[in-house]
Amino acid sequence: MGFNVITYEQAKDILIRVGASVPTQTIQKNIMDAQGHVVAQDIVAPMDVPSFNNAAMDGFAVRFQDVLGASSGKPVVLQKKVVLAAGDFSSVPLKQGECFHIMTGAPVPEGANAIVPVENVLDQEGGVAFGTEAVEGAHIRRRGEDFLKGAKIIETGKSFVLSHIMPLAALGISHVNVFRKPRVAFIATGRELVDDLSQPLQTGQIYNCNRPYAVAFLKQLGCDVTASYTISDNEGSFKKLLEDILVQDVDLIVSSGAVSAGKFDFVRSVLEEMGAEILYHKVRIKPGKPNLFAQFSDGKAYFGLPGNPVATAVGLRFFVYPFIRAMLGLTEERGIPVKIASSCNRKPSLKLFQKALLSCSLDGNLEVSIFEGQESFMLHPFLEMNAWAVIPEGDDSINPTEKIDVFPFCVGKNVL
Repeated sequence: MGFNVITYEQAKDILIRVGASVPTQTIQKNIMDAQGHVVAQDIVAPMDVPSFNNAAMDGFAVRFQDVLGASSGKPVVLQKKVVLAAGDFSSVPLKQGECFHIMTGAPVPEGANAIVPVENVLDQEGGVAFGTEAVEGAHIRRRGEDFLKGAKIIETGKSFVLSHIMPLAALGISHVNVFRKPRVAFIATGRELVDDLSQPLQTGQIYNCNRPYAVAFLKQLGCDVTASYTISDNEGSFKKLLEDILVQDVDLIVSSGAVSAGKFDFVRSVLEEMGAEILYHKVRIKPGKPNLFAQFSDGKAYFGLPGNPVATAVGLRFFVYPFIRAMLGLTEERGIPVKIASSCNRKPSLKLFQKALLSCSLDGNLEVSIFEGQESFMLHPFLEMNAWAVIPEGDDSINPTEKIDVFPFCVGKNVL
């Protein structure tokens, strides 16, 4: 059965709908091991932080009223009663005419309402001389000033990143509920592919660059790549491998190659033979028009990406990634509207995904430059690119005054 070629937006809608319907298991992880996961339950502060009023610097705890009018020419002298280090606690309240020598982090004693820095006093045998007035509340970290008990601090659907660890540890939270990483198997197809990059090539052979790139990309997304394979253009071998993978605990399968209309493009026919529902096949984009997406009866998803390297990269970035975001309950990614550095041609019926460099112009504005070498086999722009520029369909060219959507090249743990 044939399929109409659909737009990228239509394909993405299907991916997001299916991805959001995939049940995702919740697990508990130590905060030191949770990076790369997505938070599965709102995290609420179990306590106030700070949990007590404490000194923000080394100095003397006073009643600010006791040092009103103090100056270098007319210092006020108070009696030093207690020395408090961080971790100490005094049950003795501060009284009028007294001061406590206090260190950073130590609890502010009852009765004190200001801290005077140690460099502003003269600690002498007859008492402590204050040469300046104190401001009420000065240099005191208030209870709950950082976090209030009961406040929501991280919402469900947020990617857990390094910057979350220190606040959670300060709150006494050692473990968080997160979604299990999506489990993915990858298959590269092609009799011309050579996996051993140290092996000399024979005529007609090429090194398999899709497999290492796809595995690294999927891991960067926070996926658990359970296995990766390279097989020749053999329908029987492909079907047997697929049967073996489907009995494993995987959420999705991604392949590159064998999805076009050639004699050895067998992915779709095998999927149909195995009962998978083809949800689309061919999308109005360049590179990567013969994209395929299917789902098996048990819910496992299948992405068939074109085998040309750049088409595979585009398929991973703009098809697999939105699906995984939807699986994990993340909101849809939005591009950054950026002015284009020079005019650019469009295609009447194709959305273009272009290798690009996002930079800051001399006037402080973001701009995007489109590289030469946009063909789907050309990889030299990868060495310098940091973004994908998305050129919408149209008959006219895009001028430098216009903005287009730009997406970062790198995605995953810190940019989900």
